[in-house]
Amino acid sequence: MKQRTPGTTDQKTRIGRSKRVAILLMLVLSCWILSSCYIEEDPLNDPGNILNTADQQDFQSLLTPTPSPSPTPGPATDAPAATDAPIDWSQWNFNNTEATSPPSNISPTIDTSGNSGSTIGTIVTNPPTTTSSTGGSGVIAVTTATPKPSATGSSSSSSTSTVMKNGSKGSSVKNLQQRLKELGYYTGSVDGSFGSGTETAVKAFQTAHKLTSDGKVGDATSAAVYSKNAKSKSSTSTSTSSSSNPSSSSSSSSSSYTNGKTDTYLKLGSSGSQVKIMQNRLIVLGYLSGTADGDFAETTEAAVISFQNRNSIYADGVAGPTTLTKLYSSSAKKASSVVANLGTLESGVNGSGVRALQQQLKTLGYYTGSIDGDFGSGTTSAVMSFQAASGLKQDGKAGKATMNAIYAALNGTSTGSGNTSTSGSSKTSPATYGTSASSNGYSTISASSGNSSNVTALQSALSSTGYYNGSLDGDFGSGTTDAVSSYQRAKGLRVTGMAGPSTQRILYGGTSESGSYSKLEPGDNNSKVKTLQYALYELKYYDGNITGTYDQATENAVRVFQEVNGLDMDGVAGQQTQQKLYSSNAKPCNI
Repeated sequence: MKQRTPGTTDQKTRIGRSKRVAILLMLVLSCWILSSCYIEEDPLNDPGNILNTADQQDFQSLLTPTPSPSPTPGPATDAPAATDAPIDWSQWNFNNTEATSPPSNISPTIDTSGNSGSTIGTIVTNPPTTTSSTGGSGVIAVTTATPKPSATGSSSSSSTSTVMKNGSKGSSVKNLQQRLKELGYYTGSVDGSFGSGTETAVKAFQTAHKLTSDGKVGDATSAAVYSKNAKSKSSTSTSTSSSSNPSSSSSSSSSSYTNGKTDTYLKLGSSGSQVKIMQNRLIVLGYLSGTADGDFAETTEAAVISFQNRNSIYADGVAGPTTLTKLYSSSAKKASSVVANLGTLESGVNGSGVRALQQQLKTLGYYTGSIDGDFGSGTTSAVMSFQAASGLKQDGKAGKATMNAIYAALNGTSTGSGNTSTSGSSKTSPATYGTSASSNGYSTISASSGNSSNVTALQSALSSTGYYNGSLDGDFGSGTTDAVSSYQRAKGLRVTGMAGPSTQRILYGGTSESGSYSKLEPGDNNSKVKTLQYALYELKYYDGNITGTYDQATENAVRVFQEVNGLDMDGVAGQQTQQKLYSSNAKPCNI
């Protein structure tokens, strides 16, 4: 019998026990591990589970959004106030990870801009994370609107506007003047200076467009001025005329301007509605500035004279049928500058009316500053000096009495202790002056010349051009007078029957545009101005008396001459202007 080894048997027994213990431990460990994997079901997903009142209150407080504060100071009206009413969550889907409509008494902020229902911003409130049986977690999102900044709070910084009024200056004023000029309300210079003329034009525009007639250009007036539907002055005048006089549409163009009559005589001292209509027309054409008052005083007379000169009508200051017919017609020539102002000019005012005043005071010797249209201290002092010399109240304001006195002085009907007497001296009619007029080697040839070689030369020249058929006898009789008149009429010259210097230059020809001349300008008073005035008279640019004073009428005549003859229109008789005027190439007035 084989004998067992004791050590071997014991070893095997110990190994077997160890394996069983290890297996048992593994089983116990597995059971423990498996038992720890149990997860209690989420009570929120359990329909039978009801939260207690306290827990529900706490959970709702997490879900309820806190209103966002308004970013702008102002009334707290951007979001509705919180409500104490119970919140109904019955329509909320707690199993969905996407936000759904909150209860009806949780109201989002309304868009104050009027975009109803739009979402301006989003705030997400995260309640406690919930665990599902699948191991996922969900977030319940509540969406609210972020308030938009208050419209009231932002308007103060965005709606700023600039008002243009009397005294304003700059490119905006210049654009305004240009636009009003295009529409026919403004006739002054486009200089970017908001003066009385611009103010009058603005008021007229506002009245025509049924706006507040305050002469100030705010947002409403500015929008109307630059609108494509803006009414022109002519259209509003026609409308006014048609509404007040149904038969005006069949009347002639000469009387279509707001019922202006042409079969009357308006002169110094006249007053009434017809004077006012005439003044308004003169304002439209740029001869007057200010507001029509219906009184035919010296200022109005000065404007009438200027209109007559500009439109080749005998300048006597009386608005008769000829003048009024032309004035109310569409062919009436506009002024190159304002002659006079109706109303009061005083310190701080600027514009064309002030320029005219400064020019008149300079002509009378009271003003020595620049003609800049700015009523400053220099202009005030000049007005006061004139008032003192004329026995007027010395307030430095150019009111109606002062303006009329100024023009009376200019017309030679009044003199003071100042230099006004120079303007009224040597007033000679063109007919009288013309009998002895001379310039650049030519002297007037007329019946008073007697029998002379000059008359024979004149007859010969007229004969060669077909205007004279008589004998060359040197006798300036009726045949020669008729021949001269016929020639003047054919050439567009003033028909005088006398062969003045300008008539001879054009008849004989060959007088070049040369010579040296001293500059003549507004305010000058000398014999050279007389020569200038008569030359302009012969060429039908000037109709006034030969005074030797370079006044407004003379300046206007020079401007028209420059316009017709292609020269710079500055109203100053400089070198080029006089060279042209005293040559055989000078063109007579054709407008």
